[in-house]
Amino acid sequence: MATLSPNKSMCFLEVITAKKEHIIDDDQYYHHLLNHLTGITHEDRVGACTNDDRTLLKHDTFGYSVQTVSREIDHVNDATPIERLFKAYRTGTTEDAIAQHDSMDEKDAKCARRLLATRALMDKRADVLHFCVSRGGFEYDDTFKGLANSLRHCEHPKTYGVLEGSGFRKLHPHKSLAEIAAAFDVGGTHPVDW
Repeated sequence: MATLSPNKSMCFLEVITAKKEHIIDDDQYYHHLLNHLTGITHEDRVGACTNDDRTLLKHDTFGYSVQTVSREIDHVNDATPIERLFKAYRTGTTEDAIAQHDSMDEKDAKCARRLLATRALMDKRADVLHFCVSRGGFEYDDTFKGLANSLRHCEHPKTYGVLEGSGFRKLHPHKSLAEIAAAFDVGGTHPVDW
C-alpha cells in the first residue's frame, strides 16, 4: 500500500478513490471523512466539501452520508472521539462501541449516532442499529430512508426486524410501489425525464 503524507487532508472523492485503490486503510478512510464534521474545507475544493455531490452516492454511500451530515450540523470541535467510535464499531464488540459512544458529549454523540446508524444499516449490524435507533435524537436523512426501504426481510431478518420495531418506521412507514413511482413522475419530488 502506498503511503500518504500525514499532513495532507483529503476531500470526499479523494478519500473514496484512495480507499478503493488501497492507498489508505480503514483508519485513514474514516479519519479523512469524519474530519469534515469539524467544518474543514479544502481551498481547491470548497464546493466539493460544501455542495450536495450526489456522484459520491454512486461510489460510496457512507462517504455521501458524511458529506450530508457535515453540511447540516453544527460542526464538532474535534472528530477524534467519533473516529474512536467507528474504530470500536469495526474492531470491537457492540459493547465497545456503546462505551465509546457514551464517553462523548451529547452534541457529538447525536451526530455520531446518525452516521453510525447509516453504517450499521449498510453493514446489516442489527445490534448496533438497534442501539442507534432506540437512542434516537437525530434526523433520518434520505440516504438512511433509501437504505431502510430497500432492505427486505428475506435478506436480513434481524436488521429488518429492528427497523420495523423502531420509531423510525412509525415516522416513515413503507411506501407502496405506486407512491415511489409517483416521486419520479412529472410533478413528483424527483422527476425523471424518461
